[in-house]
Amino acid sequence: MSQSVASSISNELQVPNEKYITLSDGRQLAYTEQGDINSNKIIIFFHGVFGVGDSSLDTKLYQEIGYHSIAPTLPGWGNSSPWPENQPILNYPNDIHQLLLSMKKNDNENLQITVGGGSYGTVFAQICFGASPHIMPEVVNIKSLILLSSFSPFKYHKEYTTEMSWFNYFANGMPAIYFPFIRRLMGSFMLKKVRNIDEAKLHKWEQERNHSSGWILETMARNMCLSISKTMDGFNTVAYILHSDWGFDPKNLPSSPKRKVLIIAAKEDKIAHMEMSTYLVENYPNAELQTLDGGHLASFFEINRIIKNWLINLDKGLDE
Repeated sequence: MSQSVASSISNELQVPNEKYITLSDGRQLAYTEQGDINSNKIIIFFHGVFGVGDSSLDTKLYQEIGYHSIAPTLPGWGNSSPWPENQPILNYPNDIHQLLLSMKKNDNENLQITVGGGSYGTVFAQICFGASPHIMPEVVNIKSLILLSSFSPFKYHKEYTTEMSWFNYFANGMPAIYFPFIRRLMGSFMLKKVRNIDEAKLHKWEQERNHSSGWILETMARNMCLSISKTMDGFNTVAYILHSDWGFDPKNLPSSPKRKVLIIAAKEDKIAHMEMSTYLVENYPNAELQTLDGGHLASFFEINRIIKNWLINLDKGLDE
């Protein structure tokens, strides 16, 4: 396993300060990091569909609260290699183990990790949270899970199609497994969904982060282009991963008072609908549900507040 800071992709589509490691099987994992990189308190946050691991939006938050923020790019997106066809996705946490190993943060009893994600990224956050120690030894250090607009594990949540639109059923349900051409056709339509941004929330976001809406949209557009600049494998495997065995059933995870789960759901979310969040809060031990007004992107505009408050309160609870 080796670490590098170069890639073959054009600088015009480069995420600022993106880094790379070569995994044990030769694949590449891309990531960015922010905050206090020497801290034993870590948050690993996974992006959604048509995204990449980009922590450039949060340059001050994690430094202020003493956290090391790590944003990996998921397999088959951006500069991260596709997931091996012969490997179950439940082995993905070993990639994160190797990433922490490259940072020399894999063998520390004082390590305190939170894993989180937005939309499709919640799948990988959950897989890491429920991982077996022989796949990801650092799972014993994972203290909390943050899920924003989350998907449930379809293998166990048999009612996942409840409240799901026909569009999303064909994009993510069983038709996408048996008829892959449908998912490829849906791709062009799904791109249009991310353009439906609440103007009032966007204006508030601009003021809080001192960035113009033009900069925000340019960053999102760059990341979308970068996410599929090398391969469509990440997009084409979404439905398979949603329906795969993630390695655990949430209701069978051991309950620990100091291992907590935060689920953020939007009332008008038509993609990761409320039925999924209800399932998650009823099946994960020590889970709490918070709801927001708006649709699938509602949590994007509140993410700093949500994460900051959660991590500060988590630290207080662990110190008691």
